[in-house]
Amino acid sequence: MIDLHSHLLPGIDDGCAYLDESIESIETLMERGYTGSFCTPHIWPQLYPANTLEHIAAWVDTLRHELNRRSIDYRVWTGGEVRLFPGVVDWLKTAGVPTLGESRYVLCDFWEKKWDRYLNRTFEWMLAEGYTPILAHPERLNVQRKLDKHLDALADMGVLMQGNFQAFTGELGRDADSRVRQFMDEGRYTFLAMDMHRPEALPARLDGLEIAIAEYGRERVETLTGGNVRRLILGEDGH
Repeated sequence: MIDLHSHLLPGIDDGCAYLDESIESIETLMERGYTGSFCTPHIWPQLYPANTLEHIAAWVDTLRHELNRRSIDYRVWTGGEVRLFPGVVDWLKTAGVPTLGESRYVLCDFWEKKWDRYLNRTFEWMLAEGYTPILAHPERLNVQRKLDKHLDALADMGVLMQGNFQAFTGELGRDADSRVRQFMDEGRYTFLAMDMHRPEALPARLDGLEIAIAEYGRERVETLTGGNVRRLILGEDGH
């Protein structure tokens, strides 16, 4: 398995605070069968202005070097979790688009209470530029009205979706608990991921992994965490 969504890089957002926390998290993930993670810190200039493409690449290189120095066989790739906001397209045109590794896939999130028009326009711009947006954890969205209709429209456009394992535990609230299963039943997800932050938050996400396997089968979960990541993002054969 490969974790598509992680806040492993130390000291740059609300994820791991120190390198030792990054290493501890990686070792825990390895124990549960993970072989690599995309490092997807928040890309949100208003809150994390230092999280640029150049800095993220350098930080991932530093983490990769440290893993090699410690003889830890775990792969890490660049990425980002792009916060969508009015004007984000103009910002991306200047700052660059933080893709997952060398792919053309882009992890995105937003927390609006109302589905604003700029959201669809942003996804349309990404698709027109040859990128494939991945909407992170749609089960956690604050949008209450016509959410299914809006997600259907995104899927028709070609936007993919990534669910969070923690939602399976009920710890993210009743709506997320219900929606994550609804979306699994409807086949909305292309990916499932940890969205891991600090080591103490990993156990709940790993519990969610085991719940998802129990409810939907190991083969399907491994496709959403391994096969689809390797095939679509890494361009490998998916096995």
